[in-house]
Amino acid sequence: MDNSTYFAQRTKERKISLINISLVVIFVVLFDQITKMLVVRNMGLNDSKPLIEDVFELHYIQNTGSAWGMFSGKTIILTIVSLILMGGIVYVLWNLSNDAYYRSLRLFISMIMGGAIGNMIDRIRLGYVVDFLYFKLINFPVFNVADIFVTVPIIIVVLLVILKYHGNDFDVMLGDKLRLGAGLYMEKKVYKEKLRQGASLFDPEGSSETESKKEKDSENE
Repeated sequence: MDNSTYFAQRTKERKISLINISLVVIFVVLFDQITKMLVVRNMGLNDSKPLIEDVFELHYIQNTGSAWGMFSGKTIILTIVSLILMGGIVYVLWNLSNDAYYRSLRLFISMIMGGAIGNMIDRIRLGYVVDFLYFKLINFPVFNVADIFVTVPIIIVVLLVILKYHGNDFDVMLGDKLRLGAGLYMEKKVYKEKLRQGASLFDPEGSSETESKKEKDSENE
């Protein structure tokens, strides 16, 4: 692959991924906010409506804490922390946005961002988060749709990181490296230097050799 082909593929993938990320985030936020609106309009505060008798019910509460009711009364602090975390999420998504290899990771991280935005809208607009889903059978803390889109994807992201992605991929997430192809990674400073020199990014004798290949070579020695 030459540089021009790589840049064309990278640009196309980034455009597609940014559109997909936006759609996922918008869907999660709208789904969360619509369900909360319906609860507020049709239920009184602390009212309950059983869906499965003694197992699962709608139970409207106003949560001034984080997910599952933790850190109650810390609305301002939680809003600031949410903004910082979302900034980090945006940074990671941007670093992963030009490679199809990270599509599954982008999907679930986008869900996390949508859920975080959904709850942050409540904190800024209302001063509390609308919670209404309650597993009465196990007396689980009342939660909402946004909490689901934060918690479940976090578990999936952890599994993906353990089972699919490895050391070099973490460097890509943090913006220290770029993934040029299967097993081929390059440090950003080397990437920029090659572009400045007009050199091929895929020169096998150049500095685009992967860390994993170096490790294998050293093991063989």
